[in-house]
Amino acid sequence: MSLSFLACYGAGFLSSLFVQTGTGSWYDGLAKPSLTPDKLMIVLIWLVLYGLMAIALWRVWERDPQVEEMRGWVPLFFAHLLLNAAWAGFFFGFHAIFIALIDAIVLAFACIIIAFGAWEIDKRAGYLLVPYVLWILFTTYINLQLWLLN
Repeated sequence: MSLSFLACYGAGFLSSLFVQTGTGSWYDGLAKPSLTPDKLMIVLIWLVLYGLMAIALWRVWERDPQVEEMRGWVPLFFAHLLLNAAWAGFFFGFHAIFIALIDAIVLAFACIIIAFGAWEIDKRAGYLLVPYVLWILFTTYINLQLWLLN
């Protein structure tokens, strides 16, 4: 279980290395859509989501490794974590809003795929990923709006 938490929160930590949102930062100067959550809310949501993701990963990983569906799911999950972390690099690190949007769209599809895949292997794991999928869809919408406004 600890490896699952390390992987998920590790992706979050890697993402956080790119994030600068204080007063006077590049992000602070962007025109933002009205639905943009405040910074503290975003941090709290991600803390919860990474925990849910870690539990879902652990539940699937603990299944019999001979389960055919699982053999592709765990590597896909880890690959999706790279997309997750890359978004912050594109958006906050390179200030490439459009490339971050492309990453977010691919990430949204990957999240949907891993949620359905998890559900087929362990229904509880699939349910645990639903808030994450919804958040990624919402943040993709916010990313689109940021690109259009800026």
